[in-house]
Amino acid sequence: MKNQVLIKKDLLGLKSELLLELRLLEAKKTFSLFFLIIFLSVAFNQQSQVKGDLERDYWPTNGWQYSSLKEANLNEARINEMFEYIEENNYDIDSVLIVKNGNLTVEEYLNELYSFDTLHSVYSVTKSIVSALIGIAIEEGHIESVDQKILDYFQDVSVLNVIDKENITVEHLLTHTSGIYWRESQVPYSSPENTFGKMTSSTNWVEFILNQTLEYEPGTVRNYNSGDSHLLSAILTNATGVSTQQYAIEHIFDPLGINRFEWQQDPQGIFFGGSGLLLNSRSMAKFGFLYLNNGTWDENQLVPKEWVINSTKDPVVIDDWASYGYQWWVYPQVNSYLALGFGQQIVWITPELDLVIVFTSSIFEGVWPFVTLAVDFIFQAIEEGFVEETISSFVFVILPITVIAYLILIRNRRKDKTKPLKIQ
Repeated sequence: MKNQVLIKKDLLGLKSELLLELRLLEAKKTFSLFFLIIFLSVAFNQQSQVKGDLERDYWPTNGWQYSSLKEANLNEARINEMFEYIEENNYDIDSVLIVKNGNLTVEEYLNELYSFDTLHSVYSVTKSIVSALIGIAIEEGHIESVDQKILDYFQDVSVLNVIDKENITVEHLLTHTSGIYWRESQVPYSSPENTFGKMTSSTNWVEFILNQTLEYEPGTVRNYNSGDSHLLSAILTNATGVSTQQYAIEHIFDPLGINRFEWQQDPQGIFFGGSGLLLNSRSMAKFGFLYLNNGTWDENQLVPKEWVINSTKDPVVIDDWASYGYQWWVYPQVNSYLALGFGQQIVWITPELDLVIVFTSSIFEGVWPFVTLAVDFIFQAIEEGFVEETISSFVFVILPITVIAYLILIRNRRKDKTKPLKIQ
């Protein structure tokens, strides 16, 4: 009988210990889940504006709001290293602007000739603005679609070998796949063989472009062609009944608060669709911000959202790094797209990071530092800033909760160990 009582005591003791361990294990699971929820909430708080349509509490129509690097969660040391890198390599960069989470976080002018209000030639960034205007014109019914034949708009132009060019569409112009003979990127702009220079020296740019021979079947080969882009401007003028500049003022510049600019015209008064626009860096950032927000500005859909998406969707692949959409350069490896101009004028957009970067420069040959500047420094500053904020949240929020929870668990365990067992 005595042995039975002892065995019963041992079994009850074992049962008690097992129950205590199970309760402790359950508490640990609960706490681990609690910890995970807090950690993810911190991460979500930092990345909540990464994807989808963002809600803005202001729009920079009348000027940008500013945030510090710390407020934007950018690692300050990494940004400083970027400017040191620029200086050490003597890159002729005129300005660097970073818009993060809707606020102007970095604005530096590295050339004493430029300030926030100085107009800078943006060269082929003009193409991306013309692309936006084409999307708006289609939405308003001035142009039927990207499949419309371009010769519908040039019936008063005497075109050589017109039959060869009957199938060129608006989309072919947007993607530089018109097939029209053009030698622009293949030879220096100073070369007499450069077709761009020949066009700008001619007395009628539109006729010059349309009278080039057809080298490729339309839609089969991409060949960089500012002539294609100028035809888009001519189409806008013919289709809307107003100049490309006036159309831009009404639909983009005025709504964005862009009131200082200059724009080159051809001998017939058509505003140059491939280049020739001058903007200041803040205005370039505004245009990038418009596209970052899927064409929305202050609750108004200025550029159709579908057009913004299609402009970088299924682009023409150029190489392993770059593709070309509707007059936007697409860098799929870093989920970014760019408006890019000669001399390395850049509006860089990364929707997943709620990020716009603007570079203006005077780098006309040789180096191409901007992928390094964006990815190795700015992206890295964002990543490191996020880690710093997460660690800070851990130290000041999660760690104290961890300590309190652990003390409660220890206290409860001690209570369970000292509680008398009932022997039945």
